[in-house]
Amino acid sequence: MTTPDIRVFDLPAMPAVLPSFARAALSATRKPHGAISIPHWSARLAGLSFDRKHLGDYNALCGFTRPDIVPMTYPQALATPLFLHLMTRPGFPLPLMGLVHVRNAVEQRREIRVDETLDLQIRLGGSREVRTGLEIDLLSDLTEANAEVLWRATMTVLKRGRKPEGASKAQPPAEASLLAQYLQIDAPEDIGRRYAAISQDYNPIHLYATTAKLFGFPRAIAHGLWSAARVLALLQSRLGTTPRLYDLQFKQPLLLPGRAALRFAQEQSRIDLALLDARGAKVHLTGTLR
Repeated sequence: MTTPDIRVFDLPAMPAVLPSFARAALSATRKPHGAISIPHWSARLAGLSFDRKHLGDYNALCGFTRPDIVPMTYPQALATPLFLHLMTRPGFPLPLMGLVHVRNAVEQRREIRVDETLDLQIRLGGSREVRTGLEIDLLSDLTEANAEVLWRATMTVLKRGRKPEGASKAQPPAEASLLAQYLQIDAPEDIGRRYAAISQDYNPIHLYATTAKLFGFPRAIAHGLWSAARVLALLQSRLGTTPRLYDLQFKQPLLLPGRAALRFAQEQSRIDLALLDARGAKVHLTGTLR
């Protein structure tokens, strides 16, 4: 039996992203064969504080309006350099460029204030073979000084393999017709580059049509975490309480530039939602906020 590769990296500061992106580009030469084993690695950064200017830029881009409160999608934007640090290390078996975000779940016990100092830990979670390739869970925790988890996120990414025979394009779920309320979301051509400047996630599928085409997309696609944040900014005030769980499934990419229709329905402190293309023919994401 193979001994799992289990390592914990305690970091004194947030890693620089430029060296990591250089290694990420070089990771294109990784050619895994046979069964793929994802190492059980984690990285910890103690004493994380929030930069008000950076948070303000994020809020302006995504539509949040409270400068004193950290949106529940924001810590994932901060975690990008930590994941790059782990996934570009020797021993991680997959190329990074072209990974596609397929699911995202965020939980928080309470609102996080911008003046708090917390510990951030990220880790590489489980992986599984699916019809379209290999899925990997990327986990993040924010903890208080007593080590109690205040915020937790699970981001699932897909390393695409061969498209399965008989695969069809995702259609709007039947329940989307029951989501009676409607809002419009515009995604300009440069939103991927603007989000990358904040999150430091320069995955080429989000930047330009020319770079996205290298990975099989006709144009650049909106970053899943930007879409998630934009939807959250539009809906969270309707709950009337602090959101505790935000669970999304990404279906088809939102091509840039693009316009989408946010359909939703609310029952007490729960909102079911679906983001469709402007014609209502394709589904970009579905989920629940509560």
